[in-house]
Amino acid sequence: MKIITIDVGTSSMKSTLYDAHGNLLKVFAHEYYSEYPQEGYVEQNPLTWMIALEDVLTKMGHYCFDNNIELSAISVTSQRSSMIPVDKTGTPLMNAIMWQDKRTADICEDLIETYGLDYFYKKTGLRINPYFVLPKILWLRDNALDIYQDAYKFIGVQDYVVHQLTGEFVTDHSQACRTCLMDIKDFNWDENLLDLAGIDASRLPRLVKPGSIGGYLEERLAKITKLDSSIPVILAGGDQQNAALALGVFKQGTAEANTGTGSFVLSAVDKPYFDEEARVLCQAAAVPGKWIMEAGIFNTGAIYRWFRDNFYQDIEFESEAYTIMNQEAEGSPPGASGITLIPHFQGSAAPYWNPFAKGVFFNLSMGNQRGDLTRAIMEGISAELATNIRLIEKLVDGLDYVSVAGGLTRSDLFCDIQANLFDKKVIRNKNSEATSLGASMLSMVTLGKYEKIEEAYSNMTQDEPDEFLPNPELKEVYEKVYERKMVLYDAINFGDVYKAYL
Repeated sequence: MKIITIDVGTSSMKSTLYDAHGNLLKVFAHEYYSEYPQEGYVEQNPLTWMIALEDVLTKMGHYCFDNNIELSAISVTSQRSSMIPVDKTGTPLMNAIMWQDKRTADICEDLIETYGLDYFYKKTGLRINPYFVLPKILWLRDNALDIYQDAYKFIGVQDYVVHQLTGEFVTDHSQACRTCLMDIKDFNWDENLLDLAGIDASRLPRLVKPGSIGGYLEERLAKITKLDSSIPVILAGGDQQNAALALGVFKQGTAEANTGTGSFVLSAVDKPYFDEEARVLCQAAAVPGKWIMEAGIFNTGAIYRWFRDNFYQDIEFESEAYTIMNQEAEGSPPGASGITLIPHFQGSAAPYWNPFAKGVFFNLSMGNQRGDLTRAIMEGISAELATNIRLIEKLVDGLDYVSVAGGLTRSDLFCDIQANLFDKKVIRNKNSEATSLGASMLSMVTLGKYEKIEEAYSNMTQDEPDEFLPNPELKEVYEKVYERKMVLYDAINFGDVYKAYL
């Protein structure tokens, strides 16, 4: 049994081919970029996803055809919290408003002032924030009324890709929980929140469990890709929830940190938990009827990519540039020669939830080298992750270790830094593509290859993982790194005063 997984990331789309033993047989990728039309706005033309889908699926389909590979399903997993208004044919009426977009900051402040933070948090598990979909719909109502009224559906990126594949408007719990329109306790659209948005459930996709078959490959794509039009398309759900499956995070007390464009800390729980200050989120897991605690950071891997693009332009090839960056970072001492990074290049999500926060390199001197800044990025990301891990650990009553994944974790140095700043054992599986593997695991359960996700995990993750342990000799150094980050954020967070200078 073999499955194609379509993994729709923020900066690229991948088609991956897995067998029932978790072997990654083939990968095709298509890179794209978001648009930044003005301060605080982050958009993407949905056409880029359609082009990317046809590209990676056609290449994979032809590869399977040429090698006589029989496919059982296409599984789709995606970034979350972006919003696209579409007409009846699924044609977008404007660019997608992306999850990093901050244009709704004032709307969110008004909602909190009117309803209170707990009203949304206790219903949806979300802290009302520009991150999520409800404020984006309200922004359309207030600023683009014609689009708001003409929209047949308000959908997310996974929903858009699934519609391209099947012609169906359907979403799953692990995506819907990011809208601020779904009740996190019973996994249904919340009527009061729909009324607040001025819409009814008919203007949202049909809601199903993660792992459900959303439809079947439509004829046009079947012809282009040389795939069978009877192949089912499975909604694997949110990218981070799927990564958690591949990292073994489906029992309470387990946790993972996944670093892609942004970073996410997830911990499995058996029931909804709520932080008193609403700093971390309660979300639907990819396992139907289960939950996760989650803390997200907007920009992490994207900062590393930004640094590559702007400070390693002398290196011709991308892969070589990353190799040299990692080598130069290793040449910088623990603590990055005193440089501290605050990684809030597009505001802060958990734990600060400050859309006006900015990125900072602090304590630069004439003696610093490029590698010091590269290492400071790794340490700044890890320190931010550590803050969220500590919060979640208090809620779930202890964590034994943290599984890590994502492109940046290919660096042993980054994993070592994480172990030291988390003060915990860090485990890295051989396959860094955790999201697509998790989606394939869930799909194998859907298709009946395995009875439960635990069985899929034990059969599809057979390699011995790498382990990274905290270095006791560096404990004091990394405590200072963490403390400096905490003090620096408090020092530069001017709140309303800071906003006046934007």
